[in-house]
Amino acid sequence: MVIAHRGYSKLAKENTILAFEKAILAGAKGIECDLRLTADEQVVIYHNKKIVVDNKKIKISKHSISELEDICRYSGHELLVLDELFEYVKQKQAKFFLDLKSSSPTLVESITKKIKEKNLWEQVHVTGFSFIVRNAIRAQSQHPKLQVGQFLHIPAYYAYIRKPKKSYCVFLGWLDSIPGSQKFFKTLISPKRLVKLKTFFEKNGFNVMGGVINNDSGLELFRQAGITDIVTDRVAETVKYFSEKVEA
Repeated sequence: MVIAHRGYSKLAKENTILAFEKAILAGAKGIECDLRLTADEQVVIYHNKKIVVDNKKIKISKHSISELEDICRYSGHELLVLDELFEYVKQKQAKFFLDLKSSSPTLVESITKKIKEKNLWEQVHVTGFSFIVRNAIRAQSQHPKLQVGQFLHIPAYYAYIRKPKKSYCVFLGWLDSIPGSQKFFKTLISPKRLVKLKTFFEKNGFNVMGGVINNDSGLELFRQAGITDIVTDRVAETVKYFSEKVEA
């Protein structure tokens, strides 16, 4: 499964319906997007902490949803809100991976409430770095159908010493936004170790995915390890890569 990182941001503004639609049309079977809270505890789909308008940085957590919508309306920015996102999700068959940008229990509860309301337990996943999704993992005791995914930070790659808290899946990989992270990953995790990690996690009940992988050498590393659910910015290229490997 190819999972489009923030939608297809090469063809449309990230974290927008258009970006999601273009990703699905390009063959993505999953969409990753970012969620955070406003000052009045409403949920918006936005990656950065601040919206830049006329060289001014508007911090999302310091403004109400109505203030932010006014700011975006008059500045030409797009700001997707939770209700709009779920109206779109329920019309699609793609899986959605909602990446938490805050560990706030309010954010987790708002998303979980919407998943339950729309009965989208199988289609919508709550994800984030392992230290951010702690409240989502705790919420599994109240919502057993909730599917939580953890992006593991580097020390956790040795998790066969101490495995993560139980969740639906773990993501292994690196972030291009962190200089040298790919090189560090490949130095730390050999192809054999990656296979061992996958085997270990699967034996302990986790699905294993990769991200954010944006080059063929990275895709091949994960494919050789048997990991083919991949978060990427290169949507069409990654769809083509895996389709060619299957045909071969």
